[in-house]
Amino acid sequence: MPSRPRSLAIIGSGPAGYTAGLYAARAELAPVLFEGSVTAGGALMTTPTVENFPGQPHGITGPDLMGNMRKQAQRFGCEMVREDVTRLELTGRTKQLETGDDGVYTFDAVILATGATHKHLGLPDEERLTGSGVSTCATCDGAFYRDRPVAVVGGGDSALEEALFLSRFATSVTLIHRRGSLRGSKVMQARVLAHPKITIRWNTEVTGLLGEDHLEAIAIRDDTDGRTAQLVVSGLFIAIGRVPNSELVRGQLPLDDDGYVIVEHPTTATGVPGVFACGDLVDRRYRQAITAAGSGCAAALDAEHYLSALRQPAVPNASENDPPGPPPVGARADHSAPTITAELVDETSLADTMLTSTVPVLVDFWAENCAPCQLMHPVLDHIARRYQDRLRVVKINVDSNREAARNYAITTAPTLKLFVAGKVARTIVGATPASKLATELEPFLG
Repeated sequence: MPSRPRSLAIIGSGPAGYTAGLYAARAELAPVLFEGSVTAGGALMTTPTVENFPGQPHGITGPDLMGNMRKQAQRFGCEMVREDVTRLELTGRTKQLETGDDGVYTFDAVILATGATHKHLGLPDEERLTGSGVSTCATCDGAFYRDRPVAVVGGGDSALEEALFLSRFATSVTLIHRRGSLRGSKVMQARVLAHPKITIRWNTEVTGLLGEDHLEAIAIRDDTDGRTAQLVVSGLFIAIGRVPNSELVRGQLPLDDDGYVIVEHPTTATGVPGVFACGDLVDRRYRQAITAAGSGCAAALDAEHYLSALRQPAVPNASENDPPGPPPVGARADHSAPTITAELVDETSLADTMLTSTVPVLVDFWAENCAPCQLMHPVLDHIARRYQDRLRVVKINVDSNREAARNYAITTAPTLKLFVAGKVARTIVGATPASKLATELEPFLG
């Protein structure tokens, strides 16, 4: 029997999603916010310092800002679900939603706040060398390039932030920009231009990546005269903008040529009644945390007006003859299950684990300043419980165990390595949802 509709779903987190959750919860709309299994907090989770968010006179880290926003929304009753939404049906009177854990839910209204993801250069060896010298997250991977030369591609605030952060570790940072002037804020430009470790290559493009197992150099071209050269670097950090995450709604909502959801300005209403969109999913111009938060507020207010106009309770009252409804979203955990989590190890106990384990060992190489690493911790605990008799899951902090990172050639975090009979059978780079991780592991677990 289909579940009765709940009031409001918010898909996506970050400033837009969490602000929408806060306003909707205070309006007693009983919102359920689907954060994503490894994307909770959005792009700011990899931003080292946010200096221009109002009310933060001394600046704040991106993860701290997102953590505060999340807690504030929860305080007023916004329900958080750390799952990926895999399918949407938006065109009917009620909206149907499916998640990666095979959950199926219906809602009266939906707010889309799925944000955007990093653009890539599109070079032939880019995917092959990602995690082996090519990265999109300086805060995650910068420490692996201590005393090595690196390069950053881009000219906006994100690229300038990456360059400044990397200057703490690298011997030199080359900023490669295809134009003759930077696009970032004047404050950030001044810091970069004055930094002794940072050199800018103007009117230059990256045309190739060189290296077998790891990035060794990049091919560049000067667009003013066509001259080509090779630049020896150990790491290349790509910060050339983002593309909207609109694949879930393609074919259901009007999109522009670049994939941004089209809304009916000045509202956040889309072309489908009961569906609203906010944040970087709709904003191709400003793309700031504060503008995303503002549009999240607007989306919640628009959704409140829409739901009020339906002239029905958000959650119908059940009579004695009604069949029992579904449990609240996010309340499906089995609290009687044993508490099994991934083990924390150091270099010595990691070696002992390899020697003594009678089952395959999954090792999570993680870093303290890496937000995706933090998001992977509950995923790995889930995997440890799911395969408790067939797999041993351990975590090692590469910041305090640098020799282990060198021994296993770790150059990006998080990196997962599956050891079978003491040998590496599979390497998985980057934050990975539990469902995909299970698919990767099962062929090796007998």
